[in-house]
Amino acid sequence: MKNIFKLSLCTLLVIFMSACDNVTELEGLLNNPNSVTADKAELDLVYNQVVLDFRDFAYTGSDIVMPFVRMYHMFGPLYDNATSPATFNGIWAEAYSNLFPDMDLVIDIASADGLNTFTGSVKVMKAYVMFTLVDLFGDVPYTEAGQGVENPSPAADDQEAVYNAALALLDEAIGELGSPKGKPANDLYYDGDASKWLKLANTLKLRYYVQTRLVNSNTSAVNALMDQVISSASGDFVFPYGNERNNPFSRHPKYGAYETGGGNYMSNYMMWQMFGEKETEDPRLRYYFYRQDCDEVGEDLFTLDCLDLPLPLHYPGTYDGPWCTASNDNFGDPNGEYGGYWGRTHGNEDGIPPDGLKRTTWGLYPAGGKFDADDCTDIGNAGIDGGLGAGIQPIMLSSFVDFLKAEAVLTMGANGDDAALLESAIRGSIAKTMSFSSVAPVDPAFVPADTQIEAYVAEVMDAYNAADADGKLQIIVSEYRLAAHGNGLEIFNAYRRTGKPAGMQLTRAADPGAFPRLFWYPSSYVDRNAKASQRPNLEEQVFWDTNPPKFIN
Repeated sequence: MKNIFKLSLCTLLVIFMSACDNVTELEGLLNNPNSVTADKAELDLVYNQVVLDFRDFAYTGSDIVMPFVRMYHMFGPLYDNATSPATFNGIWAEAYSNLFPDMDLVIDIASADGLNTFTGSVKVMKAYVMFTLVDLFGDVPYTEAGQGVENPSPAADDQEAVYNAALALLDEAIGELGSPKGKPANDLYYDGDASKWLKLANTLKLRYYVQTRLVNSNTSAVNALMDQVISSASGDFVFPYGNERNNPFSRHPKYGAYETGGGNYMSNYMMWQMFGEKETEDPRLRYYFYRQDCDEVGEDLFTLDCLDLPLPLHYPGTYDGPWCTASNDNFGDPNGEYGGYWGRTHGNEDGIPPDGLKRTTWGLYPAGGKFDADDCTDIGNAGIDGGLGAGIQPIMLSSFVDFLKAEAVLTMGANGDDAALLESAIRGSIAKTMSFSSVAPVDPAFVPADTQIEAYVAEVMDAYNAADADGKLQIIVSEYRLAAHGNGLEIFNAYRRTGKPAGMQLTRAADPGAFPRLFWYPSSYVDRNAKASQRPNLEEQVFWDTNPPKFIN
């Protein structure tokens, strides 16, 4: 699918020299008479490639950071070695070798004919990419990138300048989408609806102002955007995956576990939060996770080596959360109602035993897997189970927007009712998740009843209304994290911005090092750019994160 338009890496208009001459991913345009040029390119095909590459960028950026905020398991034991510079080569190449050149090509072609829906929507996506690069790496090349042999080692721009350039792109997009012309034939996000792209652009502006509130609190700008943003599920910014296994493969990447088993270890902590932390079971639990084996009792130490291990000594004496598995913890019976939630503790670096058909895996939402109806069967069935991978990549949902609004009201004094916004966010997330009952068969006996949903919402809101300001922020971000299943980027940013949720499960190692505030630069960038150097550690903070060092774990 990804190569639907590009004939090969070395026949594109915007091929970087490293692809053919092993120089650098940031080297520029080849004067190739066979390359696709603006006067030859088919606009809809280039646009389609942008759509697909943007999907891959959004997925990768989200997936890399989910383990750090306990949204699935992080191998450790140290934060510094949970990733390496090579981890980020793919997302870097996606941005600089694929997206930026093709985005600029679409803008050049479409601008000539005033096709504002094309240019506006691409500028929205480009701004998102620019924001994300800064969020992950800090200073990154922008103004000198893509100049080819004229500048094979582009300098990194100041991160705040890149952020502000992305904001300026959003303003350009808003102006263009207000008077749309043209309709992209291959817009898999909004089907060419300029009004939805316009709301997304305003939403990303709102996100910008909340994200940077510690360095430049602009409450009036937030207030001006409150009614201009995504406000319902119909405007959600998601990539819809298909259910095709071959020709072309279109399934959600996490559905790959349904081929032969295995897949990510889920976070014991997050699973436990959804059934053990509150009085009411989270209505989304059976949609999020699927248990292959509902009874881990009796396993030998080869398949589950932590069963007989005590809690680490550095865990506080008051800790009552999960340890070896989410269900085999020190507060409940592993043979009880919640047996089989088999994941891993944060930072567990043990090798992989033959448990691929036992561990809990991705469920119906958002990966298009199976709904958990206590059937507890293995999923290694050559991809014939559940929703056949017809899930989504949630990039910006209306529920996310309500969480951002609630934070803005609480911390910035923005207009609105923070409690009402929090309740709207929770209800929107539950409704979005349960809508996946249309993707695959769901046993109605296990679908959450309205009474369960109301009890869950009431429990959260009662706690919120009784909390002080710090406690309210804790609840907003905690519930945001649960609602953002499948999107780690928004929560990784919120965690650095707020220090919430505080008190998440500690790493298995007593001293894992400092939590990463920024990541390693990609090895491909550092090794091939004369002006680039690797950061000495992961403690440098992005410009909008002015919080104390080591205030998160």
